[in-house]
Amino acid sequence: MERLAKIRQLMTEEKLDGLIVTTAANRRYLSGFTGSSGILVISQEHAVLLTDFRYLDQAAEEAKAYGFQVKKHQPAILETVAEEIKAQGTKARSKWGFESENLVEKDYRTLQAKLDRGILTPTEGLVNRLRRIKSVDELGSIRKAVEITDQAWARLQPELKPGRTEKEIAALFEYFQRELGAEGAAFPTIVASGPRSALPHGVPTDKKIAAGDLLVLDGGAVYNGYCSDFTRTVVVGAAPTADQQALYDLVLKAQQAALDGMRPGVTGKDVDALARKVIAEAGYGERFGHGLGHSLGLEIHEAPRLALTDETVLETGVVYTVEPGIYLADWGGIRIEDVVVVTETGIEDLTASPKTIILDSEDRHMVK
Repeated sequence: MERLAKIRQLMTEEKLDGLIVTTAANRRYLSGFTGSSGILVISQEHAVLLTDFRYLDQAAEEAKAYGFQVKKHQPAILETVAEEIKAQGTKARSKWGFESENLVEKDYRTLQAKLDRGILTPTEGLVNRLRRIKSVDELGSIRKAVEITDQAWARLQPELKPGRTEKEIAALFEYFQRELGAEGAAFPTIVASGPRSALPHGVPTDKKIAAGDLLVLDGGAVYNGYCSDFTRTVVVGAAPTADQQALYDLVLKAQQAALDGMRPGVTGKDVDALARKVIAEAGYGERFGHGLGHSLGLEIHEAPRLALTDETVLETGVVYTVEPGIYLADWGGIRIEDVVVVTETGIEDLTASPKTIILDSEDRHMVK
């Protein structure tokens, strides 16, 4: 019930009488409920999880340790939300927060029509303030997800051969993660080879991998609801060319500069600048067009970020990806990504897979 107490404290600070939680990840974080349908209605006195017939028993089991009462909603769930708000008691000038980043305008109008005018108040990122710093248990789940991904990559490397298609490689990677204990993929696996590796989010195709191709694989696992994220770039079926090796070494140098500079007190903007400076000074600044990284947890992309626009100060217990890349049209691209957690003195890199562009037979089954 600790999380419920914390969100109520935030509600007090924001002068909210209640909060309506519609985001799936926030619903799970606060109530423990893992089903696909439901809304939380929270006041200082009551905490209710509304769901449908399919999930009543599951919700009761999962939410009991989190302090939530489970109720079945009517076919129109927003009608039940409005009834629950009224039942919990609304006084003059009551303020009930809703997640403005999630509740669509049509649903807002539906709910507003059933309540006193002015009662609904938009909020943004309220629950995410709590989710930002991971607990020991959350870090344990993320560590396991990262470990599964590392092991899947080690098993996949012998399969990275000329003639394989990008789709086959993506499917194998996701299968290996499942076999190693993942609940599923954190997101659809990215596999792009040859000139297509210049596509930062290249969807796997039927393209056959050729000897000497750069291959970028970006994927992740879900374990106990928590995500991992991972990217490695290798050359398949041949030794890297001088240009491939040089560009790889540059991206690795940029990543290491960022990792070395991460510690509590610096901002996401500061860390992004460390990697970006290395790449820009080598003349590839315009070829690194995305942010350096993002937080993750119950969702693959969470706030805060490591980006030019993010001035959030790094805090102990926040998990980030660090993933610089360089992408050259008609040639190929290189990205290297690790998951790290901020510690009191710097960071701990949770990703253990070797960082080499070479598929060496001696390294294929090793996770260092």
